[in-house]
Amino acid sequence: MAIIMAESSYERRIKALYEKQIRMEALEGKFIKKVFKFNSVLLDIKETSARHQRKVGKMQKVVTERREELGRRVTFMGHLTQEVEAIKLRNLAMKDQIKQQKMLNNQRKNEIMERIHTLSKTTGTYVNQEALPARVKGVTVIPGDRRNQLIPFDLNATDDEGLNSLCQHLESLNVDVSQWQQLVSLAMDVALGARAPTTPPKEAANCKSIIEIDLTSPTS
Repeated sequence: MAIIMAESSYERRIKALYEKQIRMEALEGKFIKKVFKFNSVLLDIKETSARHQRKVGKMQKVVTERREELGRRVTFMGHLTQEVEAIKLRNLAMKDQIKQQKMLNNQRKNEIMERIHTLSKTTGTYVNQEALPARVKGVTVIPGDRRNQLIPFDLNATDDEGLNSLCQHLESLNVDVSQWQQLVSLAMDVALGARAPTTPPKEAANCKSIIEIDLTSPTS
């Protein structure tokens, strides 16, 4: 009877050990599953993090490129502003120069017209401005005791012989030929000035008032 009880106790211990081993294996299996699941989740997290890092890297690259582009645009706009201001200053200087030149021209023209009026009165000569510069046309009045003598003339401006002959004739009538010639010369200058093309000076023609630049493509 004692031997049977001893075997039962041994069997119980073996059975207990076996059951414990079963439980340990079951726990080990669960732990392995949890570890596998954890590793799987960790791998997913790493892959997600890697994708996120790649996106962040791309975004940082884009931000850097945009920042560099913005810097180029700011520099470009700075140069452009300086150029526009320089052009404005040149334009103002050119306008002032043209204004001064016009004032001088008008002053000179007034002086010439006044001189022409004086010479015309002194020599008694009227010169037809409309015929100039192609022809020298007009009339000289020679005062007389009873009546004035009219000396009309209508010559080609290049007819030197005819003009010399006319001057000799006027000189014989006591007309101051030097003043008469000066009158014709000044009238010729006025006629040539009136018929000259009113083109702006070369500097004004080259002056820039409007700049068309593609602001979407700044220079590097």
